[in-house]
Amino acid sequence: MPFKIKPLKVLSLAFVLFPIGLFAAEQRPSGVRRLPEDLAELAQDPNLLQKPAGLTVAAYTFPNYHASALHDKLYAKGWTEYNLVRSARPWFEGHQQPRTPLLGELDESLPSTWDVYNRLCKQSGIDVLIWDWYWYDGKPCLHEALEKGFLESSNRNDVKFACMWTNHPWFILYPTKQTNNKRVYPPSYDAPDLSREECWRSFTYIISRYCHLENYWKIDGKPVICVWDARRLESKLGVEGVKSLLADLNDFAKKSGLPGLHFHVTGYAGDNMDKEGYQTVGSYNPIDWAARRFQPKDIEFPDYGTVAADVAFKIWDELHDQFKIPYIPSVGAGWDSTPRYIAPDVRPENPNRDQWPACTIFSNENPASLKAFIQSSFVYLNKHPEVPRIVTIGCFNEWSEGHYLLPDNRFGYGMLDALAEALGKPDTHTLHGKP
Repeated sequence: MPFKIKPLKVLSLAFVLFPIGLFAAEQRPSGVRRLPEDLAELAQDPNLLQKPAGLTVAAYTFPNYHASALHDKLYAKGWTEYNLVRSARPWFEGHQQPRTPLLGELDESLPSTWDVYNRLCKQSGIDVLIWDWYWYDGKPCLHEALEKGFLESSNRNDVKFACMWTNHPWFILYPTKQTNNKRVYPPSYDAPDLSREECWRSFTYIISRYCHLENYWKIDGKPVICVWDARRLESKLGVEGVKSLLADLNDFAKKSGLPGLHFHVTGYAGDNMDKEGYQTVGSYNPIDWAARRFQPKDIEFPDYGTVAADVAFKIWDELHDQFKIPYIPSVGAGWDSTPRYIAPDVRPENPNRDQWPACTIFSNENPASLKAFIQSSFVYLNKHPEVPRIVTIGCFNEWSEGHYLLPDNRFGYGMLDALAEALGKPDTHTLHGKP
């Protein structure tokens, strides 16, 4: 799991680089709205498009583009997900794969990589990197990029960071095709919520190791700890068990000299988050499941701008009303996870997205739509002043799922510049390549 570029110029570039086809206004069914074309109409009040004062922009960060002890054990020494990205191939005419890093396959366990990435964050307006943080087999995993890279970089204090306690099992990332023609992802390690004791060990590691650091992200003075799947944790410990765990973690933090903790749900929300002690809830990257919810199955490649409008002007307000704790808006920079899959054998004559491509691949991803998506978060936050002034973006660097802000071979620095322009930082393209 993000300028004043004129939309028509960017969209024309998108057509050249990603020729699945533009979603022209005259081709749209009646009532369908998309970004950026319909932003003003959807916002209704132009004052709502103003960037909220004190806004924090946080981008999720997936730490799997460096050699790690985990993958040295599971695959071979030195394996990274760059292998998946590099070996991706198009599934159909006009499918742009592989999507490769414009800056090269930088080793994210090196401080020099984060010297570059932190500078890009500061230039484009990313205030916080929320790191997917893993714990398997009783110890941290995939932590080398954070420990050896980011935290040792010379400009680390230019960007704040937080940890997302990621409680899902780890799966072998190479899909396997069996002799019965079925595809499987073999699991390798169970999630850290396998017991309360393992939850405690992994959470307290985060608190002890990171939360006291100068650039750890805080809300109202309290370090932010994100939880991937509140629903799953509740299924393991029960409502009272989760409530007790989070309360004990708060006490532990206070005994460590901190004022307490701010718990934020990022992936899967539960029904009892307010009772259990979470303060806020959001989404990691909502565009994949929004497409599955709103887009007809006969649309093989949902239009990015249309789904972005659905997220911003249907889902956010719905979730704001549904949850008893504040919902933080989340923007998705795109989605194409085909590097992690084996293509289905048959493309049916009558399109059915569930059968082929059997995953979400967006058409028409482009910087202008991302800019409008980010500006849509301003509308939501200005309508709901009780919600903390935060927007999250999925993702800073998740190459293998096709949602990232880093410069690539399609748009160059376009997505980062789109974020900067939305935030009122003009002409950031003139800064690229400068220290």
